[in-house]
Amino acid sequence: LAVLAVLGVLSPTSAATTTPDGKVRVPLKDYLALLETAERVEQQKAEVRAGQEAAVAEVVAQRLAVTVGTSEAVITADFEVVVRGTILRPVFLPLAGLPEKIELREAAGSPGMASVTAAPGGVVLAAPRPGRYSVHVNARASLGNGGGTGRLALGRVVAPVASAEVDLPVDLAWTSPGAVVVEEREEGGRRRVRLATARGAEAFLDVRRKVDSAEAEKLLAQSVVLTILQLRPEGLRRHDVVLYEVRRGGLDRFRVDLPAGLEIEQAGTDEGAVVPVVEDGRLTIHRQRQLQGAGYLVLSSSLPSLPAAGLPLAAVAPEPEVRARYLALASAVAADVRPLPEGSWVRVDVSDLPPTLSEALSALDLTAAWRFGGKGEEARLAVTELPAVPAAEATIRRRDTTTLLTVDGTLLHLDRFTIDSQGRTGAALDVTLPAGGKLWSTQVDGQPVRPLDRGGVISVPLGFSGGVRAEVEVVSVLEKAVPPGRSLLAFELPQVTLPVQLHRLRLLLPEGASYRVRRGDLRFSLDTHERPASVREDDVITVTAESPMLDERRISTGATVTQRELEKIPTARDPWATLQNSPGVLTDRINVGGNESGQQSVFKQEIEGLRQGRVGGVKPLPVAIPEGGKVFGFSGVLPPVRITVELDVKGNP
Repeated sequence: LAVLAVLGVLSPTSAATTTPDGKVRVPLKDYLALLETAERVEQQKAEVRAGQEAAVAEVVAQRLAVTVGTSEAVITADFEVVVRGTILRPVFLPLAGLPEKIELREAAGSPGMASVTAAPGGVVLAAPRPGRYSVHVNARASLGNGGGTGRLALGRVVAPVASAEVDLPVDLAWTSPGAVVVEEREEGGRRRVRLATARGAEAFLDVRRKVDSAEAEKLLAQSVVLTILQLRPEGLRRHDVVLYEVRRGGLDRFRVDLPAGLEIEQAGTDEGAVVPVVEDGRLTIHRQRQLQGAGYLVLSSSLPSLPAAGLPLAAVAPEPEVRARYLALASAVAADVRPLPEGSWVRVDVSDLPPTLSEALSALDLTAAWRFGGKGEEARLAVTELPAVPAAEATIRRRDTTTLLTVDGTLLHLDRFTIDSQGRTGAALDVTLPAGGKLWSTQVDGQPVRPLDRGGVISVPLGFSGGVRAEVEVVSVLEKAVPPGRSLLAFELPQVTLPVQLHRLRLLLPEGASYRVRRGDLRFSLDTHERPASVREDDVITVTAESPMLDERRISTGATVTQRELEKIPTARDPWATLQNSPGVLTDRINVGGNESGQQSVFKQEIEGLRQGRVGGVKPLPVAIPEGGKVFGFSGVLPPVRITVELDVKGNP
């Protein structure tokens, strides 16, 4: 019986009941049938793909017929388009002019499901299924300037087989750059021309009036005169620009009649600089090559001063006909400028100058432009210089402020001013302290002085020593209690009446609390370790733009902190603070106390002079200077008179 039990466990029926999870047992016959079905389906799909054509849309033929009239041209275009496969994108057919009538036919001659719509520069064919399509378009286009002559754009040739038939009056001459003349004949007072153009080329038709040989030799040219006046502190600079446009013939020299009293200093043409030669008031410049098309002449002169009766604006007179005359002004001085007589000038925008002139004058900072419509002999320019703004008797070149918040809530303001004045005799610095503020000491060039109190305004005399620069130090204190817990600390700096060019503020806050700058009239700056120093004569104030909203280094996975950046970071001695202030670096934990330890060196540097117990040796300070704290830096160029700072304080400093 035991042997029979073992054989029963090893029987096939028992094995079938233990199929692993995720698998199915099927008979071998059914499995082979499934494989045969899958192979048959894949073979059918491959046969379908092999029978499909590649999606292709091609313009195989392009025929164009142009009939030139008196002011416009009638254009008839026929396109043959072959579509193979399924085309998901429309086919663009280039055409000149404005389409008036569009017809679409398929190969069978009846309209299908395709459609054609007008588009800028041509028409668009949308064909949902394969086939051969014929597109017929009637359009109209203006010819040049509307007088029956000019250039007509015929569009780009996109077909391998393309032809163009032109019908125009026999009294018109024509050219088509890049085209091959297949046939040309005259019938009934009309000229019929058949042209062939290479695929991919832009087709043009130029039409002009026929002239006999005697008339063809005559010069046909026009000019535009632009007078540019540059008002500069050292004098007046005048530039006369003559723009030539030669339509027939050629110019081998430039001849210009100069107004009386105009002396040419420099001259130049489109061929380069030339030496001006003036004889009997006429300037003649011989060209190296004959001018055909567009060219220019530039004449420069200068006047040491402006005449009291106004500047004469008699223009230069070139030999070809002057089509238009303009006046442009570029001024570097404060003056009221008016061209006279006012009825002969029309104010135009600088961008409305002729395109050729506006491109050439893009480098000049033009302030105004006029077009002249009167007689040149009467034109003149009235210039009235505006009165100069009186210079300030004294200015503050630099102001360095150190504001200390002590543990007991007292505010200490230490201001150092670098003052430039026209003369120090009788000059003074007026300072208005904040409400409740008390003046503690003042110094001028390192020497204690006694200020004057003029109705709440502290006046510090600059002394009678030589020179025009003074170094002034003013110390004031203000009782300001900060309530425990979270609160707002807002204070105002002492005000001065003299204009300030550069102001730097360092705010020293005691440890034991967290601070956040809410707002201020000066920009927040990381450069808090800079020590106030005497300003040299070669110091330059540089105005920098705001930082971008997106820091490109911030989006990277890491960043390298250079030695130069380490020197500029206030907490460079603390590694954690270095990482937190470096763009592109994110710490994985909160550094409790690390930020405070990193700022101790900066804090100690700022209060080193205060710890001596005296400011300039005047008298001891009535404040308890904290052992450590944080430093905030602010700076501003041409700051306002009233400067305030607001901070959120959490905790009891």
